[in-house]
Amino acid sequence: MNDREDYLQDYISRKVSQQVNEYGDEIELETIRYYDHCRAVATICQEKPPYKDYFAEAKDQTVRGAARKALKELYLQAYSS
Repeated sequence: MNDREDYLQDYISRKVSQQVNEYGDEIELETIRYYDHCRAVATICQEKPPYKDYFAEAKDQTVRGAARKALKELYLQAYSS
């Protein structure tokens, strides 16, 4: 099964949350629980300068683990230079 099919299969629960981080950027985090794993998708998209548009996703056995991995990757993309 590829990632696209995985995303579309039946899921147990799904949650989307937004928060502003310590840098003033709005982070959106979507977590999806499937029967055998969890997936998280984290994004930063800004509508005003300085424009940032970053996306990261991760899989894990727990919602928390997937969220941590996705947020870690997102922060690496957005803030490591």
